Amino acid sequence: MSSPASLKQLEVLVKIVECGGLSEAAAHLNVSPSAVSKNLSQLESQLGTTLIKRTTRSFTLTEPGQYLYNRATQLLLDFNESLNTTAGYYNHPNGELRITCSMAFGYSHLATLANHFRERCPDVDLYINLNDNFVNLNETNFDIALRISSEPPINYAMRKLATVNWAYCASPKYLENYGTPHSIQDLTHHQCLIYPGLTPVWKTLDEQGVAHHLKTRTPIQANSSLVLLKSVLENQGIAYLPTYLLGDLIEQGAMVPLALDDKLTHPTHGLYALYFPSRYSNPKVRAFIDFLLEQLQPVPIWDSWLAQS
Repeated sequence: MSSPASLKQLEVLVKIVECGGLSEAAAHLNVSPSAVSKNLSQLESQLGTTLIKRTTRSFTLTEPGQYLYNRATQLLLDFNESLNTTAGYYNHPNGELRITCSMAFGYSHLATLANHFRERCPDVDLYINLNDNFVNLNETNFDIALRISSEPPINYAMRKLATVNWAYCASPKYLENYGTPHSIQDLTHHQCLIYPGLTPVWKTLDEQGVAHHLKTRTPIQANSSLVLLKSVLENQGIAYLPTYLLGDLIEQGAMVPLALDDKLTHPTHGLYALYFPSRYSNPKVRAFIDFLLEQLQPVPIWDSWLAQS
């Protein structure tokens, strides 16, 4: 019976795929191309199946090759995780930390927070994935998912990092041209920029107390807060946006928060860090979450303007 596949052989397979070829993998692993080819051939021989179809210029994974690559990637990550959390390592955050986050928050704040974190923990390398789709930690190799939600997720260990406020806003020039609304009812006379599913459904009561949808002009609808923010800054209308996108702009005078019906902000969401309970013992995971709590509590910097309102 042939000997079982080794972790080294699995690492070679993963590097071939990640680097895009045998020669590239050899350079990354600091071995000869013939050594990479030999490891791959031995692995295929032991498994009795072809993993990679090779030509002189390219390669493609076979179906069993794709399966083994996916499993090997997770296996190697788990193996390294086990080594990194061994005794003697707990007090020194080290290694790669993989984070996934929404596009808008990642672009506006995570990059800066990550840079400041690395000043404190320079031995941690960050891999950041910006993605507005829900990422299932059970099916990926991320350590932490930062998510903004109106309801806390129930299937993960989590820490609430901050309350996320929302506010109606417009540019000074737009308000100069169209006037300043003071109530939700006033929005019927304005250009409203909508995020379907996130912008509140506005209603008004008639004389009999029956609720009716408020009829507004909606020249722009988009499934991105960043798109609506850009449109507001270009004087296109009023939008309902998270204040983490607005704080600096409000302080600079480029954006005006609107108190409609005497309510300036709406604390409807929270920013959560989701993670595996078993990985919280890893110093890099624990250090990053603790750092975010330190930076965002009791009031995140993007809401500092509220104290002056």
